[in-house]
Amino acid sequence: MLLIACEGNDSPRPDPGYEYFPLETGTFREYEVTETRYALAQPAQTRTYRIRETIGLKYTDASGQDVYPFERSVREGKAWRVDSVGLAWRTADQAFRTENGRTFIKIQFPVRESLRWNGNLYNTLGKQIFEINAVDRPLMLDSLAFARTITVVQQNDSTLLSLRKSQETYAGNIGLIKREQTSVQYCGTPDCLGKGIIDYGFTKTTLLKNYGR
Repeated sequence: MLLIACEGNDSPRPDPGYEYFPLETGTFREYEVTETRYALAQPAQTRTYRIRETIGLKYTDASGQDVYPFERSVREGKAWRVDSVGLAWRTADQAFRTENGRTFIKIQFPVRESLRWNGNLYNTLGKQIFEINAVDRPLMLDSLAFARTITVVQQNDSTLLSLRKSQETYAGNIGLIKREQTSVQYCGTPDCLGKGIIDYGFTKTTLLKNYGR
């Protein structure tokens, strides 16, 4: 993999931060997802469901890189169903995930505040700068306490007409614990411009509820 030039401060750190992207066969993480969809002249539709990701047996690819496949299952009701599969791997400098056929650089190492990189370098979505804006912060999510977390802001674009925001929070020795996504278009007519009235789009919050092996 090509290395990426990064921007950020030079605060010293005793380790690269690999703990924020652990990879171990047989481990799982289960999330609760709350998703709200907006459509013009229609009431907002909200659904809640569960996602479970389980890491499978690692393999070594042709370049000698250890790769971990994972299976994603969805439950909306009582029964789980397999939704998709993906890949995750980590080099000395970067953490990668392939989701729905697209590869993202999720974290750059060593982690530090204000560290920036192009998270879309290996896909066709166009340049998108990811930035770490919090490092080693404690966090509570409902009844779960995490001693050390980092937050990666993937997008934060706001205008009078739209909001595009995405960020992920990772906990040490666990991985992803929270994802927040917003992509909405606001009403732009003179009587509602600037009032935050959503014409269409979605919001989605993904929260860790259980993990282990």
